[in-house]
Amino acid sequence: MTRLNLSSTEPSGGWWQKRIDALGGWGISLVIHGVLLLLLALVILPVVPEERELILTSLTVENESEVIVEPIEIQPEEIIEGTTGVAAESVAAVNVAETPAPVTIDVDERSLSLPLDLEELLGPEVANRSDFAGRSEAARAALVKAFGGTTASEAAVTSGLRWLAEHQNADGSWNFAHRREACGDSCPGEGRLRNHPVAATSLALLCYLGAGHTHHEGRYQEVVGNGLRYLLDHAEPSQYGVDYRDGKGNPGMYSHGLATIVLCEAYGLSRDGRLKRPAQLAVNFIVNAQHPSTGGWRYDFRPDDGVGDTSVVGWQVMALASARIAGLDVPRKTRKMAGWFLDSVELENGAFYGYVKPQRKVSTTAIGLLCRLYLGWSTERPAVRRGVQFLASRGPDRSNMYYNYYATQVLHHVGGQEWKDWNESMREWLVAAQEKNGHAAGSWATTNENGSARDPHVGAGGRLYVTCLAILTLEVYYRHLPLFQRQSVQAGL
Repeated sequence: MTRLNLSSTEPSGGWWQKRIDALGGWGISLVIHGVLLLLLALVILPVVPEERELILTSLTVENESEVIVEPIEIQPEEIIEGTTGVAAESVAAVNVAETPAPVTIDVDERSLSLPLDLEELLGPEVANRSDFAGRSEAARAALVKAFGGTTASEAAVTSGLRWLAEHQNADGSWNFAHRREACGDSCPGEGRLRNHPVAATSLALLCYLGAGHTHHEGRYQEVVGNGLRYLLDHAEPSQYGVDYRDGKGNPGMYSHGLATIVLCEAYGLSRDGRLKRPAQLAVNFIVNAQHPSTGGWRYDFRPDDGVGDTSVVGWQVMALASARIAGLDVPRKTRKMAGWFLDSVELENGAFYGYVKPQRKVSTTAIGLLCRLYLGWSTERPAVRRGVQFLASRGPDRSNMYYNYYATQVLHHVGGQEWKDWNESMREWLVAAQEKNGHAAGSWATTNENGSARDPHVGAGGRLYVTCLAILTLEVYYRHLPLFQRQSVQAGL
């Protein structure tokens, strides 16, 4: 098979062009008649101007209807703290009679640059670049020191990345059923989701990108390049954009959201133009998969019952945030509708959030608050402050890394004493809990010392899943610059 040399800044022959042609062709519904034969190689998308905010958005409308895939429940629906789904009638009335046309977005080369309040710490050239600016080698050291990381926490990240590299498959992928022949019984706790390598690969790549490693920079250029190549090879073009659902049903939009974040971050960090269109097409799929009445997302494409859930919504909103940071286009309406969904599951003016209905739950509150911050809420908003106090009073949970991952980001973005207390507890536990010996060194086990599960989803995701969440949590100091430091926090997503 012809391979893409992602370590180069130049396209590597026919493979790249073949992939781009495959991705781009599905976005065209009309071909303009009478175009000269010499111009047939060009893809021209008719555009209709859409509302403009900080970015330019243009749309093309197609009239084909989507195929709704019957959900396949791969893992239990009680994904957050034993919460089960609720009937569609418990959600506000949904109008499903009209099927919106798919949206295709083309972008120019502009990047989004948020002015930051970190110039003195990082220097103006780094601090004013983007939310990814903290991932450079020099910036990481400064931010670790400034926001509560330690030499030990950075060593844990380094060790974790090494373990992940040792468990990458020959084709560039990772798998939740992580064991390779070299493992034997030294890395127990493999997950049962062995048929969802796109999700596993994306989660692993996020750990490298989070520490500034790309296919162009860092110690793991080959590892990251092979992983990106795997994702590009396994894109499924559709009229709605590029589909990375990696199997339909429960893991579906989780996989797609994760893959989209990876492509957006890889493009944003490297500015490799070959990644721009695949990233934008993955964003387009999220835009089209959003339910037009409720504003939510769930396991499959635009569920006909309109029921979304906060867990799936969280990954899509984070993907849209990464797209904006990378300079890609996201319609203002999509972001506004995501707020509609959050409104439907909030309590006390947005201090607390449930899974598919209003509830006071720590995991979904952490996800909901992080979404609100990236959708433009101020860190000083009273509801945000109440929600943060709620999370801080609960503290890190040794039996729920999913909650820890989201809550750590929220408290980091808000700062203050709650963050200092949370960080010290979270950091010290993760560093101490990491495997130190043997082939498993650098990973995290799926169970605690007392035998209890380290996360509600370890049965599905296994050691790879827990290890990735732990690494991402320890990268919080530099993975995203804290919102409370930004001068433009009110500008929103």
